[in-house]
Amino acid sequence: MAGVDLGPKYEALKQQYVQSLPTRLQELRSSWNRLQHVSWDAKALTFMEQCAHKLSGSGATFQLPEISQGAQALEEQLQQLLKKADATPAERNQIEALLSGLERVADQAIDTAAPVQAPATAPVPARNSHRIAVIEDDEHLAGFLRDWLEQRGFTVDVFDTPAAYSARTESHSHQLILLDISFPEGALEGIAWLERLKLQMDANTPVIMMSARSDMVARMRALRAGADTYLTKPLDLGVLETRIDQLLSTSTRAKQRVLWVDDDAELLAYFKTLLAEHGYEVEGLSQPVRILERIEEFQPDAIVLDHEMPGVQGVDLARVLRQDARYMTMPVLFVSASEAVSEQLAQHSMAGSQIFKKPLDSQRFLVALQQHLMQAQLLSSRINLVSQRRAHQGLQNHDYFLTELGTLLAYLEAAPNKPSQFLVQVGIDREEFLRAQHGARALARLTANMAQHFADQLGASDSGCALGGGSFLFQINPPVAEAAEAFLELFHQRLNSPRWSLGEPAVPVTLSMGVLPLTESMNEDKALLEVEQACAEAMQAGGCVVWHRAPQRSDHVGLDDRIRELLEARAFKLHYQPIVNMDSGDTVFEALVRLVDEDDAMYLPGQFLPLLAQGNHGTLLDLDRWVVEHALDGLSKLAGKAAASHSVAIKLASPMGEVAKLLSFLSTGMRNARIKGNRRIYLALSRATVIKDVASAKQVLKVVQDMECGLIIEHLDASPASLELVRELGSVDYVKLNAKYGASDEQTPELEKLLRQLTDVFGSSLPIVATRVEDAKALAWFWERGVRNVQGHFIQAPEVAMNFEF
Repeated sequence: MAGVDLGPKYEALKQQYVQSLPTRLQELRSSWNRLQHVSWDAKALTFMEQCAHKLSGSGATFQLPEISQGAQALEEQLQQLLKKADATPAERNQIEALLSGLERVADQAIDTAAPVQAPATAPVPARNSHRIAVIEDDEHLAGFLRDWLEQRGFTVDVFDTPAAYSARTESHSHQLILLDISFPEGALEGIAWLERLKLQMDANTPVIMMSARSDMVARMRALRAGADTYLTKPLDLGVLETRIDQLLSTSTRAKQRVLWVDDDAELLAYFKTLLAEHGYEVEGLSQPVRILERIEEFQPDAIVLDHEMPGVQGVDLARVLRQDARYMTMPVLFVSASEAVSEQLAQHSMAGSQIFKKPLDSQRFLVALQQHLMQAQLLSSRINLVSQRRAHQGLQNHDYFLTELGTLLAYLEAAPNKPSQFLVQVGIDREEFLRAQHGARALARLTANMAQHFADQLGASDSGCALGGGSFLFQINPPVAEAAEAFLELFHQRLNSPRWSLGEPAVPVTLSMGVLPLTESMNEDKALLEVEQACAEAMQAGGCVVWHRAPQRSDHVGLDDRIRELLEARAFKLHYQPIVNMDSGDTVFEALVRLVDEDDAMYLPGQFLPLLAQGNHGTLLDLDRWVVEHALDGLSKLAGKAAASHSVAIKLASPMGEVAKLLSFLSTGMRNARIKGNRRIYLALSRATVIKDVASAKQVLKVVQDMECGLIIEHLDASPASLELVRELGSVDYVKLNAKYGASDEQTPELEKLLRQLTDVFGSSLPIVATRVEDAKALAWFWERGVRNVQGHFIQAPEVAMNFEF
């Protein structure tokens, strides 16, 4: 590691590491012997790749760069073979040569190792209040980091896996997490775990991701998952120390903010003191007409309103706020001296509203305030899980943007004559320097202003999202009549047009841009990697635009022929999209089947189901069996809380007459997978499928209920036939509204009438799912009408999506 000299204690740690090298190399050699002489086994190959990965990240840490270089070369070769069923003789010879070279380097390190010296006694540094968690499965690197951090006065806890950290009941007591990216559970397990962590309440702990991987895809995925910093191994301890200091100084200032509006100046001063003593950052406002202005500037987490003020009532102010999607989860608490006012107050926040009588019961108020803030955090995490946009007409939620990007790439080949489309990444030049100079909050305000300005620059068919870290992604469709390069140069100028700045005196802030033409020859990750590299090159030059040209697929064949090949190979994969109850957090993960080629390019059901229905490459029933089998397998692999609480909805493509044939297969699969408990499995059928054979559907419903499974009817619309179907079936578990209702900019009287009619059918408990909910405003509209189950656009692979805990 660069940046420090730890003296004798460091040398002792280095010798411990050198002494572990024979064991590490023996693990590699044993795995390789098994692969060569017993069988070419994917598990042994993966284990070997993970061992090489650990060495590539740790060797240079202990001033043995040859170990890191040799291990990295071996790791890269093994990664190529992970995609293949076997290795060619030439590839086997190359692995043998790389492994032998690594063994020679390790022997040299052992032969030249100095004898272990007892570490000199050093003064114990003064302890500070910060506790740091190190999550690293390499025990030598973890021990090194622990000793290094303790020398700087930190209290350190070491965990060998993310699961070990999660098992700690006091896990939220850490002020910082150092997290490895790769663990035995998976090459990107650290990222998957971090995505789950960031959706939990109170999951604001800064995270520094550490990895031997330096590629842009791993870096981007880590930052998208919520990492504050990504550092490559071997770690530069000087850089690490600087980032720790920056993150801890920022996190210690991050308090929950309360805006208190009251025209009584003396009471306002008292309330400000009360909340400040309990750890809140408080802003007092005695002029209620300025509330919207102050909210924009202060960005509170909760608002307290005096109900009766000169010229305005608190309930009127709350009603204005409630109509703005940005503030719909912000708790609104009222204080009043009036006895009768509580009857006038409706709920003015999704997170709840509450009235408190003056004189204030301080203890009761503080408990209620914290409860409402906790509920707001939970709701915000669920909204981010399902919502396309954080605010109406703003940039998209990045998960939705990436889902739509994958869909776009899947369908590009189907429409090769469409106008050119481009992926654009924009980044703030010198972002880390500006953050260190002006603080995280100032940069957050700047990027929020940028996001609003950028949204205004997008055309009707364009889209964009914020990536974090001062970066933004856009999908741009230049007008046919304009030259693409000139149009995008002008787009870059428009993004820079406000002449952004920070601080006093103002420091200019510039934006650089990378551009990638989109073609069918790439998948989502390749596109992200290419445009990230283009943006990085632009930022190195400073404030310019860099283009990358998309690679062409060399083995290009017709789309239908390509899909037929993949169907023949049964190249299916499952992804999941959650149905979330916004009140309780209960989640049903709906299994979505995709067809994926060797380049990870994705084809959607609308592209391959028509060919499958022709019967030349299996049947729809065969596909449903595959989905059932793999969905049950995914559910059976869950651990911890998710193993007992999560449910899976299996979308069926077969006609109603074929569905009954699946039930015995489903029952056997559930027994073999040891899946127990009420309503863990739901079958999802489209309205069009069911309405063609209602009698069979009723029989299937009875059998499904006897199996303690559930039934979901999808694509429900406001037609009389849909309502009659629901009444006929009677006891379905969920009905999903047609996607047009959630995706619409305006909710129609037709939808209002449909919800009233469904309320008549189901009573007060509404098993209704609103789908394709595009923004927070639409979500608030459904909430007000009692709909709590929402399915948005968040789609992920099973190992990520199905481990969320709320």
